[in-house]
Amino acid sequence: MGMFSTLVGSRLPPRYQRFFKLPPRVESFKSSDTADTAIGKAVAKWFEGREATAAVYRLDAGGDALGARIGLIARAERTIDIQSYLIKDDVSGNLIAMQLAAAADRGVRVRLLMDDALTDEVDAGLLSLDQHANIEVRVFNPFPRRRSRFISLLANFNILNRRMHNKTFTVDNQVTIVGGRNLADEYYQTGGTTEFIDEDLLAIGSPVDEVSDGFDEYWNSPEAIPVSAFDRLVAHGGVKESLQEARKLVDAHRDGPFLREVNSDLIDDLVANKLDLIEAGVEVVQDHPDKVRSLIRHEPSASLEYLRKMVSAAERELIVISPYFVPQQQGVDFFASLVQRGVRVVIVTNSLASTNHKSVHAVYARYRKPLLSHGIELYELRPWYDSTRMDRTLTLHSKVATVDRRRAFVGSFNLDPRSLYLNTEMGIAVESEQLANDIADSILNTLPVYAYALSLSKKNKLQWKLSTAGGDEVITTEPHTSLRRRFLTKLMSLLPIEGQM
Repeated sequence: MGMFSTLVGSRLPPRYQRFFKLPPRVESFKSSDTADTAIGKAVAKWFEGREATAAVYRLDAGGDALGARIGLIARAERTIDIQSYLIKDDVSGNLIAMQLAAAADRGVRVRLLMDDALTDEVDAGLLSLDQHANIEVRVFNPFPRRRSRFISLLANFNILNRRMHNKTFTVDNQVTIVGGRNLADEYYQTGGTTEFIDEDLLAIGSPVDEVSDGFDEYWNSPEAIPVSAFDRLVAHGGVKESLQEARKLVDAHRDGPFLREVNSDLIDDLVANKLDLIEAGVEVVQDHPDKVRSLIRHEPSASLEYLRKMVSAAERELIVISPYFVPQQQGVDFFASLVQRGVRVVIVTNSLASTNHKSVHAVYARYRKPLLSHGIELYELRPWYDSTRMDRTLTLHSKVATVDRRRAFVGSFNLDPRSLYLNTEMGIAVESEQLANDIADSILNTLPVYAYALSLSKKNKLQWKLSTAGGDEVITTEPHTSLRRRFLTKLMSLLPIEGQM
């Protein structure tokens, strides 16, 4: 079973034993003896002569984010640990699967931990990967496969409504990527019809071990079920056949804009000590997996408590990006109290035209006037900024905050009840003026191009300012939306759904 593993299997909750024929489960842990790997040597060399215990690199461009992941897999020698909310059967998902299989062929141990909210769409592919001797796939808090997911959700709502939203990508326990991106094309801004603006941080040093410890905690938790439990319930081919299909898809896009934008040099630069890493104090912020077991509503989690303390310390400026923003009245009061103390509060979220979740926008819309009336600056992403590319919709997906240009947070955490109380979340908090300034400036400098500025008219009506090359335009209805979209969203706002957003 290998040097990392011990046999468990008796800790599985009874509800899973009812739904699946469960295979024996093997508990496994991070590899701590990786200093002699190529990445380990590069990391050690970078820290020579420095007092810093951690360093980060901002991955704000989609091509860099995918390139870094592919490059890390290619350089892996011992272990690859990936934790994600979803993976899709698209170009990036298949490209990553191919690279993982190639690494496993080299003898690298691969652990892939997926939340099960959307995993049924790729069950066959995950089962095929799991057949490789060096790859193990687990799904977190799984749905039964013998009946519809909708019926299962109704029957087990308090449990299945709680999801693992964490995203981590760690290689050889030496380098990790933490942020908001899942494993799907839209997260890497590669020219598709829908593109997510997102953010990750690559980190080396002390936070890597903490991320690996967190991964082990989730991997070995009772909720992490081997995907092989679905073997007799899902039709699937062998790993070779699945990889052949993946290769066909990737090859078909080899010369297209998608893969041309992937920056494969980042990890080569890291290994050669040419990557412009930022020395910083870094803290890993992560919920424990047992958050999904708690049936107590509004119980503060580890991530919520940390972020509340971090943001409360703002003295001059707070900038928040939250694609799904439902502050509730307590959030409005909190941000208002910061403004009363003289703090500039800037919040950026999706517009109705750019959001991929109209139901979230329906609830968020209730709080726009109260936020603006308290002096909070509110911006909403435009669905496109280039009139020649109106066939493409931009959607905000970054989860970022900066405090006083000194601290920054990047992770999976949205400012909504779901992140606060239902899903597990994680991120990295960084003490660095250089990084915080870089993030803050990139946000504020691009707002006129990428976002509508909201305000209240003299009659207390919402209005959106749109800045263009021809001047400013003031819009008095939800910009760039159809009457039908506005009507359906208004209907959703009447439903008692706020606690689920």
